[in-house]
Amino acid sequence: MGKPIGHWTNFSPGDGSLLSEMEQAWGSHFEKLNEAERAWMIYQLGYQLWQDAEESVSDGVENVIQQAQNQVSNIDKLGLIQALVELSKGG
Repeated sequence: MGKPIGHWTNFSPGDGSLLSEMEQAWGSHFEKLNEAERAWMIYQLGYQLWQDAEESVSDGVENVIQQAQNQVSNIDKLGLIQALVELSKGG
């Protein structure tokens, strides 16, 4: 199992924040969420980040990602997401 959400976020368990409520409801590793719920959360949080971005998405990136639906395995999609998160965090 991976690291708990407290490792990735800025909150303290039991501090009354939304993140603390999420941990209480779904577990410290989000283990109580099913695959669809985790994917939906990734989608929604990514969408929120995209809405806050000042730049636009190029046609080239859009076209390649549309192709990924049928040409990239789910495990590789998760790897791409992880790489993008690290880059976005400045890693």
